[in-house]
Amino acid sequence: MSPFMSGLLIGMSIFSALSMQWAKAELVATRERQAQEARAAAEDLAGAMEFAVLTENDRPGGPDYDDTFALKRARQFSSATGTTLGGNEVLVTTRTEEEAGMFGAPRTQVALTATDDILTRAEVNRTGNTEDLNRAATRNAPVALFDAGGVRARQVVTSNQRMEAMAEQLYAYYAAKMRFPSANEFTSLSGSLGFRDAWGREFAYTVDADGQQGELEFSAPWGVTQKLGLSLQDTTKSGE
Repeated sequence: MSPFMSGLLIGMSIFSALSMQWAKAELVATRERQAQEARAAAEDLAGAMEFAVLTENDRPGGPDYDDTFALKRARQFSSATGTTLGGNEVLVTTRTEEEAGMFGAPRTQVALTATDDILTRAEVNRTGNTEDLNRAATRNAPVALFDAGGVRARQVVTSNQRMEAMAEQLYAYYAAKMRFPSANEFTSLSGSLGFRDAWGREFAYTVDADGQQGELEFSAPWGVTQKLGLSLQDTTKSGE
């Protein structure tokens, strides 16, 4: 074989090897980019799911309370399509613990899996509880978590804050008239002020016959009640 042909073959071999390395690097980069896009889509859907829950009663015709977390709820408020690169629907996996969380809210975690990888989807789907779901989401990049239990607890905190704001107005009423409003007066006052719990409901109100003590309260949809006493009387007991 002539030196020219030998050099040509060596050159072609080197070019072929370099091309293969470049193709492998390009494949790795493509897969990483697709994984990042899938993760971004999952996170976008998780954020949209949170928004859907927090604004349940701010939308005309919206549900008062919905403890299901179907993909369609997130799709309403997400730029993500809700489908994977391969055309599969994003997998929504929900797990709820028997023991209640803060304010008695259901301890529910929702995982959104935005990948076509069969093993990842199977791993997430067969999780038995919230801890398993958390671990699966940590291990797999295209999986995002929505902490539904935490959002429900935030709704109770928000409701308590609004109830306290309502109480401030009742104390202002007391300062002007030396009594708390009657039930009918409260209905009028509440309607004008617009203070509601996180589910859009008026606070329940009771007052005694002479208007010196009262109570505000609301109940979360899962049955836990929060109360706030209204009184200017000193009920502190002196030490014995």
